[in-house]
Amino acid sequence: MSNETVNEWLRNKGLSNTDIDFIETLLTFTSTAKRLSSKLDEINQRFQSLFPDKKAEINPNLTFWKFEKLLQGNVLFIDLNEMLNRYKAQGLCVDLCNQLLESQLKK
Repeated sequence: MSNETVNEWLRNKGLSNTDIDFIETLLTFTSTAKRLSSKLDEINQRFQSLFPDKKAEINPNLTFWKFEKLLQGNVLFIDLNEMLNRYKAQGLCVDLCNQLLESQLKK
């Protein structure tokens, strides 16, 4: 892995700032939903208000394969394994990244 940030890496892969914001918000909101499941409706309402053109719903039981399918459904094709490892290396959503990477093995 190079020294570039995840944002720089994603931008170099052709993603727009909106796409990057979508991915980062999806990760942070999913992390939040894992801890505050009673607020899932509010979390999803906020997420939809931020990204009305995207097809996604926050799910605290997100898996690697569901995440990959969600990204592809929004025409975002990226090496998910590398992206999650980059976020983890930067200390962002580490627990969620670990869970997603582990779920990759349980296809």
